[in-house]
Amino acid sequence: MGNVSTPVEGGKIVLRSIFALIAVFISVLHPIISEGHDVAVIKSADIKPYNDALSGFKSSCGCSITEIPYQESDPAALPKSIAQLHPDAVLAIGMDAFQGAQSIKDIPVVFTMVPHLPSSVTGRQNIYGVSMTVSPEKQLDTILQLVPTAKRIGIIYDPQNAESFVREASQSALAKGIILIPKKASKPGDVPSLIESMQDKIDVFWMLPDTTVINAETVNSLLLFSFQNKIPIFAFATKYVEMGALAALNIDPVDLGVQAGEIMKRLLDQKKGGIAAPVAPRKTVLTINRKIARKLGIDISKTILEKAYVVQ
Repeated sequence: MGNVSTPVEGGKIVLRSIFALIAVFISVLHPIISEGHDVAVIKSADIKPYNDALSGFKSSCGCSITEIPYQESDPAALPKSIAQLHPDAVLAIGMDAFQGAQSIKDIPVVFTMVPHLPSSVTGRQNIYGVSMTVSPEKQLDTILQLVPTAKRIGIIYDPQNAESFVREASQSALAKGIILIPKKASKPGDVPSLIESMQDKIDVFWMLPDTTVINAETVNSLLLFSFQNKIPIFAFATKYVEMGALAALNIDPVDLGVQAGEIMKRLLDQKKGGIAAPVAPRKTVLTINRKIARKLGIDISKTILEKAYVVQ
């Protein structure tokens, strides 16, 4: 008879079973609950690189997404549109979208596909993201792999956009025994005369993703200078390699989106520790224009070509 459970003991067993089932249910439900964050997404334009970045973001964020159309005619309306959604955070893809989201201060703003951070947001506690800029040292190392004889490298930049990058690049160049020749431009119209002033003074021109310096007209001036003086251009995007630059160290938009999603997830899960602002891109793709290399008399090693995306 000692093995027979009393009604009270039987009730306790039932309760324990119920509690155990509840615990299992909560453990299964918890990931779903933790992924129930709402993120408002703004894209500067509906173009492939931005869509690729968004695809990468979706794969790693684990959050629900609402896209807000960006209207160039009324960017001031963005904060109001975002406020009406009551999101937990904002993802800004592209410079225009990021500028439209800068006034938001009460929730996290994560950016990607932004060429440079405006000084007005430096140090802001709610701004996080992934830079498009590969480190100066990595770019310099790549330039020297492509053109080992290079000793003088020219740069044109707007101090408001790239001062810290050029400062870091100068330090890295000095350590490698390279002379960096920087020229400051305050407007696109400065570029043609500045590039001409580098004639016979540089071995490579280093093109930066500086919105003041790079547009359709200035790129034509830079390419013309390159062809006339047989000076290779090291760029930051495949399209310039296709136009006539020797090579470019590109970012991967999908992986930038993945990185942004990882940052967003940490922020929404209240794990802010260790997140830098901005984070450097971790994946790069080297593009080489082999035809331009031949025209310039540059012999690129087979090892480098095998690792690169080659434009014939």
